[in-house]
Amino acid sequence: MINQEREISRPSPNHTPYKYRVCPGCGEKGGMKKILYGMPDSEFDFDKYIVGGCVVSGADPQVGCVKCGWEGEYRSEIWFE
Repeated sequence: MINQEREISRPSPNHTPYKYRVCPGCGEKGGMKKILYGMPDSEFDFDKYIVGGCVVSGADPQVGCVKCGWEGEYRSEIWFE
């Protein structure tokens, strides 16, 4: 039973980290980062995430490109603006 739970909880082999995905705005690879909302503390990893601000509306973008400024959402290999 434990082995089955480990199999289920593993990330999909098709999951590609954001930093390796191509931006739909500029077509460049390496600039995509997850956007985190809230006040960053002193341990915030600015190299890994984009600060999205403190106000959350519920329809905020989830990912962004640091190279061109594109922001949107990524679901099932499809980009949404």
